[in-house]
Amino acid sequence: MGTVITIIILIICVALVILKLVRDKKAGKKSCGCDCSSCGACSKCSSAAKK
Repeated sequence: MGTVITIIILIICVALVILKLVRDKKAGKKSCGCDCSSCGACSKCSSAAKK
């Protein structure tokens, strides 16, 4: 019974995180800290911002 409750709580937490990421993306917010010097996908972010 305790395992089921734990799994349900984890599923809810993951769903909330995904929902937040989707809402932020739709609002135009970036998921990174905007420090492109340490970002491996900097070229992709920069090219998308230039378009």
